[in-house]
Amino acid sequence: MSDSAHRPRLAIFARVPVLGHVKTRLAATVGDESALSVYEALLAATLAELVPGNGVFVPEVWVDGDVDAFARWQCRSNAGAMRNLRFPLVAQSDGNLGQRMAAAFDDGVTVLVGSDIPDMTAGYVGTALRLLAVADIVIGPTEDGGYCLIGMNSPHPQLFEGIPWSTPAVLTSTIRAAGNLRLELLEAMWDLDDADDLARWCRAPARPLG
Repeated sequence: MSDSAHRPRLAIFARVPVLGHVKTRLAATVGDESALSVYEALLAATLAELVPGNGVFVPEVWVDGDVDAFARWQCRSNAGAMRNLRFPLVAQSDGNLGQRMAAAFDDGVTVLVGSDIPDMTAGYVGTALRLLAVADIVIGPTEDGGYCLIGMNSPHPQLFEGIPWSTPAVLTSTIRAAGNLRLELLEAMWDLDDADDLARWCRAPARPLG
């Protein structure tokens, strides 16, 4: 049995980079082409950081959209490191965001993250996994009231039911749904959604791919 069989699985939720279908809030200000370029850069940086796994977790990319189209995007990526990365591609299930995330945990995933967090690191995921030794649930909050990471040792579908997705109440609603489960919160992150976030990212020191 391979070593990877003993390591927890990390699901990286991502969309196929398609013009007009990613970063739509940002696109309203900067246009579809610029928004697509930003998403591709964020996605490439996320994968370059997380796919190596540091020997701690097994990364998988769970694709919202056509898996083959995602594979073709990777092959033609301008970042050479992207073309050389190897990771399983899994099609997300049907349904809303909560249903799709619940399905990933039902499949045996331990930690799930998004693909639009500029400061996401393998160390952040590693901290979540360490906390799961003493907690039922670990959440990585975002500054806008949502979260960028959620981890659990066994499925808890109630965490994804009745949540007002894409609102500032996501985190508080999820914490309320956790009830008496042992929950730990990580340091808050920020996600890139609009022009102000893009300006913030542009001011940050560049992180090389690969």
